[in-house]
Amino acid sequence: MSTLIEPWPRPAFRPTGRPASTMFVAFAERDVLSGLDLKVGAPPSAPLAALDLRQHRYSDDPEWFDGWRSGPLRQVATQELPDPERLDAATWCYSIRLIVDDPSDLTHLQLGWAVAGLLAEAGAFAVLDVYTHTWHPGDEVAGLDAHRPFVIQRDVGLVAETDSRPGFGHPVHTRGMIKFGRPDLIAGVPPERIEQTAMILNHLARMLAEGHAFEIGQLFRVDGERTLQVSPYEGDPDVGLIGDGLLLIDV
Repeated sequence: MSTLIEPWPRPAFRPTGRPASTMFVAFAERDVLSGLDLKVGAPPSAPLAALDLRQHRYSDDPEWFDGWRSGPLRQVATQELPDPERLDAATWCYSIRLIVDDPSDLTHLQLGWAVAGLLAEAGAFAVLDVYTHTWHPGDEVAGLDAHRPFVIQRDVGLVAETDSRPGFGHPVHTRGMIKFGRPDLIAGVPPERIEQTAMILNHLARMLAEGHAFEIGQLFRVDGERTLQVSPYEGDPDVGLIGDGLLLIDV
């Protein structure tokens, strides 16, 4: 008898009315979906009705298809995939998308990863996490343990911009908080504070994933020496966030 898969909880969940969304694109050199038994390893309460799984053949829309494996995403693939050139041989890909209203747990993420893993087991060799802009080899995704605990680093990206912006500093920001129905976090810092700020944002992102909601004006005392205030982010500087954001400023 198999053990039920427990939902990833949000112990500090606070309703906000915001939707959460996750999306993956899995690449293959042949059709791996037709005839596949979609019995996935996810909690029984996972929102199957919200699952939008689509099959895309390169010849049907080459421009759309190539958009996922070119430009900045291709540059990331060269760093994260063992054989990024293999993407050029892919003639099939599969989009996995879920949108759920203000979720009190993270079963939608578990379901998304489970479907990606099923496609990887069937032959998909690369999986793009769309909202974090990260690539994962197919065998890595296929090998994920359905009973694993939630790890923030897998589902949220952290980006430190190398170029300083005048009057702002080096942007350090999260990528992917839309998965939790929460805004991304961004701060502008001098170069010597980049690493520390990334660690702080990782901790705050974990709080948001657990269900916390930050308010404008809220203060965080960190490391006994810095106080960060939550402020509105109006999109300047533009770092290409997917969704909205909150600016953290030192006060």
